[in-house]
Parts: sequence; structure tokens; C-alpha cells
Amino acid sequence: MIMAKITSFLRDRFLRFRREVIVLWYAFRHPATPTWLKLVSLLLAIYLISPFDLIPIMIPFLGVVDDLIIVPLGVSFVVKRLPTEVRTESEQQATRWIGRYIKRPLLFTLIVLLVLLLIWAGLFWLLWHFWLSGLLGG
Repeated sequence: MIMAKITSFLRDRFLRFRREVIVLWYAFRHPATPTWLKLVSLLLAIYLISPFDLIPIMIPFLGVVDDLIIVPLGVSFVVKRLPTEVRTESEQQATRWIGRYIKRPLLFTLIVLLVLLLIWAGLFWLLWHFWLSGLLGG
């Protein structure tokens, strides 16, 4: 019973987060979105993509807390502060986009995670190639 409630809560929160991320994408492109909200959205995206976290991933359990709690809370914070006109238009566009392109949510999630992993691998390769190999002499 309790496990079913937890699973249901996590699923609902994930679906809301997915929708809010798409709403932020459309709001970011909207000309009426305040600059400070665009900046916060951009910083959240950079933080999510970045392999560097406030709490290192090597710390058991706490290492993923920032990605699973801080980022979704930040996204919700920005979405709630969007001007009404921008939020309404962005939500309508997000609903259309989700209806058109996300037929299999699990597959979509796996693709997004794979893309994030590839971005992290690319960043680590660049770091190794241009910075660490120079320090180590080759």
C-alpha cells in the first residue's frame, strides 16, 4: 500500500517535471519572458547537463539528491514565476508537443538519459584532451 503510493507520487512528479521542462523550453523562446527567468532557466539547464554537482555523486544516496530534488524544484520555481500569458502559451505548446512526440515515455526518458551521458562523456573527453593531457605532458 505505501509502496504503491510512493510509486504513484514519483511517477506523477516525473511527468510534471517532464512537462515543466518543455514549458520552460517554450517560455525561454518567448519574447515576453523576463530576462532573469531566462537566465535562471539557462543556469538550471547547464547545472543539469554539467557533470559537476553540489553534492558529489560518489556520496551514497546524497549524490543524486541534487539532481532528483534541487533541479525539479528549481524548474517548478521558474515555471510558477512566468507571466500568465507566457505560461499559458507555453503550456499549450508543451501539451501539443508531448501529444505529438512522446508516445512511449520510458523510451523518451532513456533517450534523454543517453544524451546526457554522451554530453558528460564529451565534456570529460574535452577536459582530459585539452587540460589534463597538457598538465601531464602529452
